[in-house]
Amino acid sequence: MFENSNDIQLLSVPPDPRRYLILIRAGSKRRPSFFSEIPEEERQYDLAVNYYATPHPDDILRNRAEIVFAGGRSKMHGAKRFFEATGLHNIYEGVLFLDDDIEILFNPDAFFAICDEYSLDLAQPALTPDCVDAMGLTREHPGLKLRITNWVEVMAPFFRRAFLKEMLHSFDLSISGWGLDLYWGHHLADRWTAGIVDEFLMRHTQVSNHETGAFYSYLRSIGVDPYEEMKSILTMIDTNPYIARPIRFVYRTYSFRA
Repeated sequence: MFENSNDIQLLSVPPDPRRYLILIRAGSKRRPSFFSEIPEEERQYDLAVNYYATPHPDDILRNRAEIVFAGGRSKMHGAKRFFEATGLHNIYEGVLFLDDDIEILFNPDAFFAICDEYSLDLAQPALTPDCVDAMGLTREHPGLKLRITNWVEVMAPFFRRAFLKEMLHSFDLSISGWGLDLYWGHHLADRWTAGIVDEFLMRHTQVSNHETGAFYSYLRSIGVDPYEEMKSILTMIDTNPYIARPIRFVYRTYSFRA
């Protein structure tokens, strides 16, 4: 049951969903976030975990997450299957999609609140400076509250409900995930707003290894070439290269009192 597959198996769904959802694609290893403790009940988000391998015996989410399901071929592919099966993308106000090696260093409710305040339809927290394989655009920029951009990374994107509904069809265009963020950025146009939120940080705890890493070995085993998937999406949107860039800066403010 707990394995990569084209279909999913639903194990638990909440009868009364909260406002937001954090959806984690997880395997058997310990995670840096949401592994041994469940946040306080007074929160505005549900936790969902999509297992692609048998959960670790100490993984508290296996039995206490509001949503548990198994299967899917990768993070966004499994998410699409889940929302198609449940329709919950029509209910949650927004969804944060996390890789299982992401350590979040903030209160998710506060992150969701700032996305709401600045009407961010697509967003991500900034990465800490010690993330060695992070792009400069996604690293924390001290002094900034957030940056309005034309792109966020597939590693940990937040989708507001309307944009999620608009983009759900795309989630299985790339099993590797490569190129999906370019597709989303291209479709922002003048209608949607994206941003990287420097006020809230996350840490990528594993360095991606495209040669020997477990995920890339899995992709090779099913005949998926990430480069070809990205190339296909660039062809699809007729944009090559796609230039990811900041558009506007929102600075932190400071108060001085005598």
